[in-house]
Amino acid sequence: MRAAFPEPVEVEELLPDLVAACAEYRSKGVFNCLLSDGDWLFCYCSTKLAQITRRAPFGPARLKDVDVIVDFQAETTPNDVVTVIATEPLTENETWTRYEPGQWSLWRRGECVSQGTTE
Repeated sequence: MRAAFPEPVEVEELLPDLVAACAEYRSKGVFNCLLSDGDWLFCYCSTKLAQITRRAPFGPARLKDVDVIVDFQAETTPNDVVTVIATEPLTENETWTRYEPGQWSLWRRGECVSQGTTE
């Protein structure tokens, strides 16, 4: 990547090469990836990833592995968009979307702005 992009570029210009690199790493073994610069989040699924996007009005979320309920309404504003991406769904009372192997997505401010698959 550094050879192809010696100077910083916009994420849209970098995306095709990043997706191709992830597909190559996947061909060598398990490669689930979350990569961020603090503004953009790129996700690539080799075997398993899941995501959920929450918007107002926020409800409570019951965690799977501990007896805890998180009240997102108390932690957010009506304008917030909260997306969580993990290898497995973290809550049991919400509907998570599972990625397919080879699926990638690009996020900004909690919203998916681009997605696709490799094979």
